[in-house]
Amino acid sequence: MLAYFFRRILLTIPTFVALMFATFVAIRLVPGDPVEVRVGEHGMSPERLAMFRHELGLDLPVWKQFLSYVWQLLHGDFGTSLSTQQKVLTEFLTLFPATLELSFFALMFALLIGLPTGVIAAVRRGSYFDQALMSLATIGYSMPIFWWGLLLIMFVAVNLGLTPVSGRIDLIQYYFEPVTGFMTIDALLSDQPGAFLDALHHLVLPAVVLGTVPLAVIARMTRSSMLEVLSEDYVRTARAKGLSPLRVIGLHALRNALLPVVTVIGLQTSALLAGAVLTETIFSWPGVGKWLIDSISRRDYPALQGGVMLVSTVVILVNVMVDLLYGAINPRILHGR
Repeated sequence: MLAYFFRRILLTIPTFVALMFATFVAIRLVPGDPVEVRVGEHGMSPERLAMFRHELGLDLPVWKQFLSYVWQLLHGDFGTSLSTQQKVLTEFLTLFPATLELSFFALMFALLIGLPTGVIAAVRRGSYFDQALMSLATIGYSMPIFWWGLLLIMFVAVNLGLTPVSGRIDLIQYYFEPVTGFMTIDALLSDQPGAFLDALHHLVLPAVVLGTVPLAVIARMTRSSMLEVLSEDYVRTARAKGLSPLRVIGLHALRNALLPVVTVIGLQTSALLAGAVLTETIFSWPGVGKWLIDSISRRDYPALQGGVMLVSTVVILVNVMVDLLYGAINPRILHGR
C-alpha cells in the first residue's frame, strides 16, 4: 500500500507541471495591468511604471517569468501578494479553514441526504417515490449555484428571516480570537453561550447551496450502484437464508455498492472547491474562493497563481486518499497487481 501511495504521488508530477503552465498563461490572458492596479491609473510617469514593472519582474520575457515562477515553487515560495504584501501561502493558510469548514458541512449535507435517498430509490425501484426522488436529483444537479444561492437568500433569509444572509458569525454579539480558524470549533472553545449555534446558523444556507449538486450526484450514483448489487447472487442468497431486509441491504448490499460512490465523493471534492468560489462570493464567506475572486479583480498574479496551485494540491491529495480507501472498503482490490 505504501509503494502504491508513492507511485500515485509520482504520477501527479505531470499534472502539477501542466497546472503550473496553464495557470501562468491563463492569468496573463485576463485583461488588465497589475502595475496600474497597484500604483493607480492617473498621474503615473513612465519612469515609475518601468520601476514597478522591474520590481515585479514583468519586464522580463514571458518564458523567463515562467522559469522564475517554477524556480520559486520548487523552493516552496508561492510568491507575495501584490495588494496585501503578504506571503501567498500565509494568506491561503489563514483563509483555507473557512473554505474547508464550508466544504465539510456541504459534504455532510450531501451524504446524509444523498446516500439514504439513493438506497431507498433503489429498493423501491420504479415506484412513484423513486421517480420523484430522481427527478428532484436531476433538478438539483441542473441548478446553477449563483441562481440557487440568490433564490434561497431572497426567500429563506430576506422574506422569512430564518437565517443570516452573510458572514460566519454575528460579530456584534460574539467576538473571540481565532484558535483553529474553524468558526464552529472556535465558538465551542470560546465558552460563549450561543456562539456555536450562531456559527451553525450562518452555515446553513451556504452549505445547502454548495452541497446541492454533490447531493444529486451521490443520490443518483448510489441508486445505480445499489441496483447493480441487489441483483447479485450473494444478495439473493442472503435473502434466501432469512436475513432481515435491513441486514441484507445495509451489510451485504450497501458495503459493496459504496466503491463507486466513494469515487464520486472524491471527485466531488474538486466540485466543492470550485463551487466554493461562487458560494463564498454570494454569501460574503471569507474563504479561499472569495479571495481568488478578489485577486482576479485586483490582477494579483502571485495570489492567483499560488492560490490555484495550492487548491489543486489539496484536490490531488484528496483523490490519492480516495484511491487508498478502496482497499479498506473492498479488500478484494489489490493496487498495483
